[in-house]
Amino acid sequence: MSRSATQRLERGLKTTSRRGLRLNLRLKKLFGRRGKTVFISALPKSGSTFLVKVLEQVTGYQTFFLGYHQLNEQDLYLPNLIDAWSMDVISHQHTRPSAPNLALMEQFAIRPVILTRNAYDATVSLTDHLERESADTPLLNAPGDFMLRERAARLDMVIDLALPWYIRFVADWAGAKQAKDNCLWLRYEDLIEDGAATVGRVLAFHGIAAEAAVIERALLQARGEGSRLNKGVAGRGTDGLSPAQKIRINDLTRHYPGTDFTCIGLAGAN
Repeated sequence: MSRSATQRLERGLKTTSRRGLRLNLRLKKLFGRRGKTVFISALPKSGSTFLVKVLEQVTGYQTFFLGYHQLNEQDLYLPNLIDAWSMDVISHQHTRPSAPNLALMEQFAIRPVILTRNAYDATVSLTDHLERESADTPLLNAPGDFMLRERAARLDMVIDLALPWYIRFVADWAGAKQAKDNCLWLRYEDLIEDGAATVGRVLAFHGIAAEAAVIERALLQARGEGSRLNKGVAGRGTDGLSPAQKIRINDLTRHYPGTDFTCIGLAGAN
């Protein structure tokens, strides 16, 4: 088969695949009800896994990943969105508001919860994760000699390579006009200080009713099962980072002078 014939065949297959997806979605719209989607777009190490466990217990919704792969979870994945059309699902990803993501959220009526955390604490927590849990994350892969470096050098690597993504996440969501009226902003610190009230806000945002006792039981159960809530401790970055490291993190905000970064504990660059 000639190269041009092969290319035409490949284009035809792609077109057929896309048509199949569109047909699948049309059939779901015609014959199925639209389910509810509770979607958490979270900064890494901000308690999203814990929050999802609680919401799963309270609502009875199914946990369903709406991306393609856990290490590429910055983007939504159309086939999975179509699969979840008729289901009541809870999903959490580290998703930025790119134009394609926002278009998919509008198409599938997704109103995201934006979950953030103090940037200093998140730096320490992400470094802990690379050291103790996994060297591969959606934001950063630790090199083979990572554990041979001094702790300060490991923190420096996270600050230099991962924290710019944190800054972009907050700035991009804050500036996404399309999402501005359809987002609920929460903080890790709120989840620790008053989990019941924070979960209640998520439920109210999505029009889901639940008794206070049910929420409290779900919180207790999620804590009892173990979670990556880092023992529910806020303020670890105060002692875990040097003054110079904190200045470097805060200085990253200079690229977005009109953005409020107080949700991640930063005052903004001078």
